[in-house]
Amino acid sequence: MKTLLKIIPIILILSSCDIFEVRNPENPSDTKSGYRVPVEPKDVIQNLISAFKDRNADDYKKNFASGPPLVNRSFFFIPSANVISGFPEDWAVEQEFQYFNNLITRTPQDIPVTLTFSYESYDIRADSAIYAADYSISVPVLNSEPKIYTGSLKFTLVTDTNSAWVIYFWEDIAKQGATSWSELKSEFYL
Repeated sequence: MKTLLKIIPIILILSSCDIFEVRNPENPSDTKSGYRVPVEPKDVIQNLISAFKDRNADDYKKNFASGPPLVNRSFFFIPSANVISGFPEDWAVEQEFQYFNNLITRTPQDIPVTLTFSYESYDIRADSAIYAADYSISVPVLNSEPKIYTGSLKFTLVTDTNSAWVIYFWEDIAKQGATSWSELKSEFYL
């Protein structure tokens, strides 16, 4: 009986609040974010994958060195050799943001854009890390099969003043007969 008397006030308190109420569903147009603070280089790679999955340009942009005052280096990109002559010069974080934002707004919203990495390697040093991998990006096309971009890349990552890892150097390497990430950037930049 004493136990029952102890439980009844708890039940009354819990039933008076709304923790058992059904919440309103999230608006599908709300921006999703899988971004997590990159305390390790692997977190940056996961954040890139999440930015594609979530179609979140702001999260995508956070992965790159924006220069002083947060990091003493500015982002630098070397496009694949098959497009280097026609690629915009001085490609920086703002161009990364613009191409990615265009990509997510110009492709069908109900079909995901996916980024996957394979054959990954990390070389972590005292003040930087080098990440190398093969990549595949699947971009939806209205009423057609998705367009696939594949190649290899090399990132050099450093930590900013908040000890968060960011990419400051990116080299894209095309595979023979494949469409590279550089071509994707060029296609969606303007």
